[in-house]
Amino acid sequence: MRYGKQLGGYVSKSQLMEIEGFPEEALEYITIEGSPTRINLNKLSLSQLRKHPYINFYQAKEITDLHRKNGSLKSLDDLRFSRQFTASDLKRLEPYVEF
Repeated sequence: MRYGKQLGGYVSKSQLMEIEGFPEEALEYITIEGSPTRINLNKLSLSQLRKHPYINFYQAKEITDLHRKNGSLKSLDDLRFSRQFTASDLKRLEPYVEF
């Protein structure tokens, strides 16, 4: 439950497999409902961004540096040329961020 809270909620059952020791056979009994809590990338500090399981220190630093240098981020596309983010990182983050 703690991981789900840190994440902001689940958007797919496959995310449950990110939890160490989660039994795969339990997936068939779980339903995912509701929408996840979103974080505003333009309003959070490096340490606040870092708390999200899908954002590591270097990614949080990149976000805060880009925000400081270029102003508010408009979308995840603003991060697509960053070395810190892969296309899969951005896709995974998409349901959890707002601007």
